[in-house]
Amino acid sequence: MANPQTTNNSMMILILVVAFAVGYLYYSQSIVPAQLPINPPPVAASDDLAMFKNLAIDFSILDDTKFKSLRMFGESPVKPGVTGKRDIFAPF
Repeated sequence: MANPQTTNNSMMILILVVAFAVGYLYYSQSIVPAQLPINPPPVAASDDLAMFKNLAIDFSILDDTKFKSLRMFGESPVKPGVTGKRDIFAPF
């Protein structure tokens, strides 16, 4: 029967040799992890901002009588009162 101390030492050496071999293979890029190729987005051939060159915004809606007849109800800006719990860790 083998000595338990000798068996433990031989198992430790075997584990270290296997770990070094796996580490060497991994870091030497012999084992390359699977990677999906990601293509860069295509570059636009034309400047898309050119369509905003002659942009005209119609503000005539602000002169409409329906817009001018709108009224504000309540306070503005809203002033919040006491909200939440005083002690956030207290039970209900």
